[in-house]
Amino acid sequence: MIDFKNEGINVLSLFDGVSCAKLALEKAGIKINKYYSSEIDKTALAIQKHHYENDTNFIQLGDVKNINGFELSDEVDLVIFGSPCTNLSSINPIDRRGLEGDESKLFYEALRILKEIKNSKSANKKLYFLMENVASMKAKDRDIITSELQNIFNDVEVLKIDSALITPAHRRRLYWTNIPNVSIPKPIEINYSSILENGYVDREKANVILSGNVTLTNGIFRHFKMNIGNIIYKDKSFVELPIEEKLLRYPSILEQSGYFGKSGSNPNELDFPNGCYRHPSIKEYSRLMTIPENYVDGVPKISKTEKLKTLGLAFSVDVVAHLVKSLKSQIE
Repeated sequence: MIDFKNEGINVLSLFDGVSCAKLALEKAGIKINKYYSSEIDKTALAIQKHHYENDTNFIQLGDVKNINGFELSDEVDLVIFGSPCTNLSSINPIDRRGLEGDESKLFYEALRILKEIKNSKSANKKLYFLMENVASMKAKDRDIITSELQNIFNDVEVLKIDSALITPAHRRRLYWTNIPNVSIPKPIEINYSSILENGYVDREKANVILSGNVTLTNGIFRHFKMNIGNIIYKDKSFVELPIEEKLLRYPSILEQSGYFGKSGSNPNELDFPNGCYRHPSIKEYSRLMTIPENYVDGVPKISKTEKLKTLGLAFSVDVVAHLVKSLKSQIE
């Protein structure tokens, strides 16, 4: 008999990134005995190393393609992953081949590993899984994923959740799982403005965090036209203007600031180099994802660009924590 709450579980996290699955399980109060991570991105690995280099229960397996699920079988209680969304997301205007795309087809590697673990696992041991991916994928790809997972597990549920229900930022995702008693979280009062270090915002929730942001020169136009990126304004009076008026006034503000883009003249994340708006800091980006604010920001020798990229690919920790918390009641 395994008491998940008190005795702990062994976890395999595929496409692990900065190990937000670990943060979520810990936040849900679930003890982790062994945490097997599969990741190849250099920045993500550097952040992992900073936090877990001396943790003998944190085991880095490397490339997902080289993982043998048969060898892990009875070692793993939970497989958690968000396979690459690159070719699935509606934000990609160039290559939306879905599960046939070069990156998003890695879903099938995760599927292979799930099959190998499930088929070689002792009959009396349950294997749980949780998969996350973009809600904007085509219905065809969504249905393929669901069907493939149902061929392995007979108790698959699919939930569509916008992280904005319990975090300060939108992040619309689909979650597939066989964890029992999962539910869509009830909304809580937490807004974009509540995580700011300075400045003002003109919306209740931040946009979804991507691996990059709009520019500090003319990015405000793209921000409003495409509803992408996140910006923080210097003056409250500017925030209160209608969008059309903002766009009319901004060019003269930019000209007066003398800012011309990548000049290296803005070392402080909290400054407003163009006289009008700035990007969120890494601490603020982390708060939007409900990741501890110094978890990524406090890692040295990594650029803000690379840190933002890893955050853009991460889980919303509080959403995953909500979904996995049901494991605490499972005694097998």
